[in-house]
Amino acid sequence: MSLSDLASLGSFISGVAVLLSLIFLYYQLRQLRAQVRQAEKYQQTLVKQARTSRVMEVNARLADADFASVNLRVMTNAKNLTLAEWSRFNAHARAIFQNGEDTYSQYRRGLLHADDFDGFVRALSWTFRGPGLRVAWKTHRASFPEPYAAFVDGVVAESPIAAPNPETLHRWKADMAAELASTAKLSPQAVSTAR
Repeated sequence: MSLSDLASLGSFISGVAVLLSLIFLYYQLRQLRAQVRQAEKYQQTLVKQARTSRVMEVNARLADADFASVNLRVMTNAKNLTLAEWSRFNAHARAIFQNGEDTYSQYRRGLLHADDFDGFVRALSWTFRGPGLRVAWKTHRASFPEPYAAFVDGVVAESPIAAPNPETLHRWKADMAAELASTAKLSPQAVSTAR
């Protein structure tokens, strides 16, 4: 075997080694991409869990009998509303606004899916139907970054105002009566299976 044959064989072997290295690198990059995608999903799951926990805390506060009374007194602008009641409501409103700012920020940074953000916007719009939260927003607006403040201003402008209405309770009771009546029409066996 001549020296040139050995050089050719060495070039061939090094070419094969480079090709094998590239193939190995390709598979490593694929694995790395899969790991990154998985890490992103995990991060988004953590973000969603944190948001859900905060929203549940706010909802639990509203379900508390004592705070529900305060909330109703503020929303109806009760004449004998106390400073302590207003202060509790104001702290509650600030928590809502801060939660909203965090959600808005997560969406802008790409940490929140568009569907989740759309749901947040719909919920925020519903929240701003209450006149008390609109007034609270005017109080707190200056303490938030301008992009978020402008976003909330847009949501407020597009949200119809709706003061607490006793008709809502009457409609609820009528709907419940209709549901219970439809349940009563079911046979006893169907009712026990539905439970």
